Amino acid sequence: MRKNYSITRNLMAVVTAVVMCAMLTACGGGIGKVSKDVMSRNDSIIYALYAKGEYDRAAAVIDSMEQLGEIPVWSAASIRAGIYYNLEFDMVKAAAVLKESVARQDMKTALDSMRYTECQVKYGYILLGQNKMEEVLRMLPPTIEQLKQQVKHPEYGKRYTQSLLKCYDQLMCTQYFLGMKEDTKKTCEELFQRDMELMRQDGSTSTKFQIAIDLDHIAEIFLSYKDYAGAEKYVRCLDSLANEMIKSPDTNENNRDEFTAMRCIRLAKYELGVGHRAEADKLMAEYRKTSFSKKSSGPMEVAAYLLDAGRYAEAADIYPYFYKYLAMNGTGFDFNFAPQFCEMFKANYLAGRRDSALAVAKYVFDRLDSVIIANRQSNALEMATVYETQKKDAEIAKQQIELTQQRLIGLVIAIALLTVFFVVYTLIRKRAAKKLADMKAAQERIESELRIARDIQMSMVPHEFPQREGLDMFASMTPAKEVGGDLYGYEIVDEQLYFCVGDVSGKGVPASLFMAQVTRLFQTMARQGLMPAEICTRMNDALSGKDNEEGMFVTLWLGLLDMQTGHLRFCNAGHNPPIIGGGDSQGDFLEMQPNAPIGLFPGIEYEGEEIDNVKGRALFIYTDGLNEAENQEQVQFSDERLLSILRETHFDSAQQVIEQLKVEVEHHRHGAEPNDDLTMMCLRVS
Repeated sequence: MRKNYSITRNLMAVVTAVVMCAMLTACGGGIGKVSKDVMSRNDSIIYALYAKGEYDRAAAVIDSMEQLGEIPVWSAASIRAGIYYNLEFDMVKAAAVLKESVARQDMKTALDSMRYTECQVKYGYILLGQNKMEEVLRMLPPTIEQLKQQVKHPEYGKRYTQSLLKCYDQLMCTQYFLGMKEDTKKTCEELFQRDMELMRQDGSTSTKFQIAIDLDHIAEIFLSYKDYAGAEKYVRCLDSLANEMIKSPDTNENNRDEFTAMRCIRLAKYELGVGHRAEADKLMAEYRKTSFSKKSSGPMEVAAYLLDAGRYAEAADIYPYFYKYLAMNGTGFDFNFAPQFCEMFKANYLAGRRDSALAVAKYVFDRLDSVIIANRQSNALEMATVYETQKKDAEIAKQQIELTQQRLIGLVIAIALLTVFFVVYTLIRKRAAKKLADMKAAQERIESELRIARDIQMSMVPHEFPQREGLDMFASMTPAKEVGGDLYGYEIVDEQLYFCVGDVSGKGVPASLFMAQVTRLFQTMARQGLMPAEICTRMNDALSGKDNEEGMFVTLWLGLLDMQTGHLRFCNAGHNPPIIGGGDSQGDFLEMQPNAPIGLFPGIEYEGEEIDNVKGRALFIYTDGLNEAENQEQVQFSDERLLSILRETHFDSAQQVIEQLKVEVEHHRHGAEPNDDLTMMCLRVS
């Protein structure tokens, strides 16, 4: 049984627990004409090794059986993923194995199809554990529709039904996490109806066990929405089923304790929500007698209840357990735990413990920078791990790591807004009228200063471009806010054209100031006639010193073009690969040395590259505000769409190419606010 009930406060812990259960129960089967006896024997052999923790031997048996054709490739993938997870606790390797298996759709038998579906389900749980909600949301609807037909299969119908229920559970979690309230409620009801139908068909203990967990998830979601009328049906049904399981002789003491905790905590929150305080407190007292309430996330449930009940001092006394909970799980501060820190802050603040509240806020803010930087680097680390596991260069080059920084940054902003809200609220109560006038004046002054800052920043990038015979060049920059961190520039020294496009970490005023430094250094060093790699090296030395206390950095693509010969020298400092025209495909991403962004690590010697002749080949450089532009459904513009548009665009002029892409991006956003600065440069020499 899973060790955590709260989907709203500990979603990732629940998902991780379910993933572990999926891995622990991963067993293979036969294919083709292999008999059920062989399937049973193979399952028994692997399960016995697996249960003993002899993962190396289990892996060897899997390899052997797969070579002999006695186990489907999807069964082998499922078990290997479980071995990676349990032997090394390596979610990335497990995800890589399952991703490769679900990409294969060459099923030949009904058993193949069933095992393939099980891999899809396990892969979905791992994606949830990795917080890749958008990818889960794209994968689930077609899988669910397929499973609705497969549940009627005469031999594997029951297994397909189990997979369908798990998919509904994944969809419910994903929609809830993404704030899709009405869709979440609809999925909850669909899962409930499927559970009830299954219980009418199969009243076994194991079936009721899983249905009780589903009901607990659904009830907690409705309670978190404070929809007590909607929650009542699920809470009452959970209460009835949990009581039945508690009284059953087939239930062991540990599970009986957890079922008691499950029904008491949901009933307590429901009764509190409908105003039955005495009954709610009685149920909470019963919950606190269980063993579960004293371990794992149990104390956090108590603290959350006390906070909802307005017993702030009691809640504040319990919340420090959260630090111990993180330590026990080997987890530091992470964006997934933002709601708990918000509640801890609220409990201390409303209890009048201002110093403790500020200590919570300081704990969070002291760790924000390192968490943000770690998330920026996670994509590169994941690609490296996949490379080590799969050893397939061609496949790795195609893998795309979806970015989730916007959602993570949103959680950070939510914490900051919560802190500011309580501080400002206290001040406004004391000096409401005066402060309101001061704030209005300050706002007008800031807006005026930001307008001036925008004008200054825009004046730092060129708006007129070289009028040289044979050279066609154009660029544009559109900040997402009043001021931004993107940049572009060029310098002409004799017949040599220096040009660059860059993207500073962060947004707003700090990014714009860093952008000004980068622009100034580029202009100064280009006029000295230095090579691109040497310019990047010197800029890195200047920007990564002790004065860069904020740890800011810039990704930069810097080129040097001989306008007479078409010879191009360039250096890439962690920037998006440009697209160069020509060739059979009429345009491809430029393959380059990666190099590190400028400003992160002092003492780096950057490597430059060169192309003998780019005459007649358009070169398009851009920042990630283009390929990562999102619409209202958070679907990105994508590298594939960008490359496809440029391949199909007839080159009339550099300006025409950029203006067309602006139109394409606006059409893709469909009214959504820009999520990042957008800078593009296009040039061609003939």
